[in-house]
Amino acid sequence: MNTRQRLHRIQDLNAAKHLQMMTDAQVELYSDQLNEFVESFPEMEAELKEAMAQRDIESVTKQLTAIRETLLEIHATELAEECWTRLNSFHRDKPERIEAFVVFFLSMLAALSIDIQMAFLAEDEDERYMGTDMPEDIENKSILAVDDDAFFLDIFKAALNDIPCKIIGVTSAQSALDVLNVHTPDLFALDIEMPDMNGIELAQEIKSRGQKAPIIFITGNATKEYVSKCVNAGAVDFIIKPLNPQYAVGRILKILR
Repeated sequence: MNTRQRLHRIQDLNAAKHLQMMTDAQVELYSDQLNEFVESFPEMEAELKEAMAQRDIESVTKQLTAIRETLLEIHATELAEECWTRLNSFHRDKPERIEAFVVFFLSMLAALSIDIQMAFLAEDEDERYMGTDMPEDIENKSILAVDDDAFFLDIFKAALNDIPCKIIGVTSAQSALDVLNVHTPDLFALDIEMPDMNGIELAQEIKSRGQKAPIIFITGNATKEYVSKCVNAGAVDFIIKPLNPQYAVGRILKILR
């Protein structure tokens, strides 16, 4: 799969018509722009969180405006417009409402950063994980979700309420391994930051037991080192914290096909 084809896989980029008009050299330059966004995102995120923690709304506004310009440059048009719409209401919003948007928006930017990375890291055969139609045999599918936060598991199950499959939620890696003694899931959703055995270690143990089901990681970390480590551990996709239900459902359905 060439660079142009891989870029078409990034769902939050409205770049299809632009890619058609680009030369191969321009496509490579565009790829460099996307990589610059990935590289700079952790710093953007830290600065925005710091400004929000200090309730410095002027600084938050300036940073979001700059981020919007970057999103327009890389053809992430819908995210850019979402940012612009909310920026125009900041003058009448309370800080708590602005903070809620910042948290949500950062999660969407993290998702974009990971999607860009996965477009280049994932193998060509992962193209089978496309489409979000409800599989005909979805009732026979099962998901094993592992997170040491029981409240998050409740949120996760509620988000997937419209997917009529079985969801098994456990709060430790050992409990997950115990489940494997009696059940073979069709998908694993693993939190990464867990005590005793983290999600990456758990993924490696799952694979060593001969489990073939796809693994998605639950995380809020979008750094290149982190994503690469997860892919090497078997990740086919990610779900971002804090959880966006629509985003999570789309990811799950792509993989359960």
